[in-house]
Amino acid sequence: FGDCSRSILFLGEPGSGKTTVVREVTRLLAERFNVCIVDTSNEIAGDGDIVHPCVGFARRMMVPSLDKQGSVMIECVQNHTPEVMVIDEIGRTAEVEAARTCKQRGVRLVASAHGDLRKLIKNPKLRGLIGGVETVTLGDAQAAKEAKSTGNSSIQKLKAQRAGAPTFDIIVELRRGAHNDWRIVMDVGNAVDKVLEGLEYPAQRRTRDPLT
Repeated sequence: FGDCSRSILFLGEPGSGKTTVVREVTRLLAERFNVCIVDTSNEIAGDGDIVHPCVGFARRMMVPSLDKQGSVMIECVQNHTPEVMVIDEIGRTAEVEAARTCKQRGVRLVASAHGDLRKLIKNPKLRGLIGGVETVTLGDAQAAKEAKSTGNSSIQKLKAQRAGAPTFDIIVELRRGAHNDWRIVMDVGNAVDKVLEGLEYPAQRRTRDPLT
């Protein structure tokens, strides 16, 4: 978390602990950086007018309605010049575009979303977070080369590939009932490329002993 240039996306199903982890990350980052929370449902900093002390020195912007979250993210960058923006949950296309805009303006992002990396790639609304996916047509020679390199007996002329740079540099995959066992993808772009090629993607597994 000390690397101020890398944006982190926490993925998991409901009940996997995403919001709890994001809340603690917010507190830690707020000790060193100017942190602003875009609090989707007031689950990070609480529902009161005063920000809950669990987020430390971070500031909070409430979201009046879900359809306004993307515009609140842009407003946060324009009016508060944060070094780090924390978004509780990204779930709509407008928020994906807003996140990309914030990243391009030099803001580090910490956010959560539902699913895991493979599900994110298949989700047309959210795949922009990992660079998007486009379909390209290969020439005969290139298609034959691709088939040979993958050991595929049939030649495919259409290929899915990553469209651009990921908005998030690191992905942390959380699982319900396994709060002490995380999968961390340190190079999102490379991982997405591997998935689109039908391969396993590299990830670190990190565990902790809850009794120590």
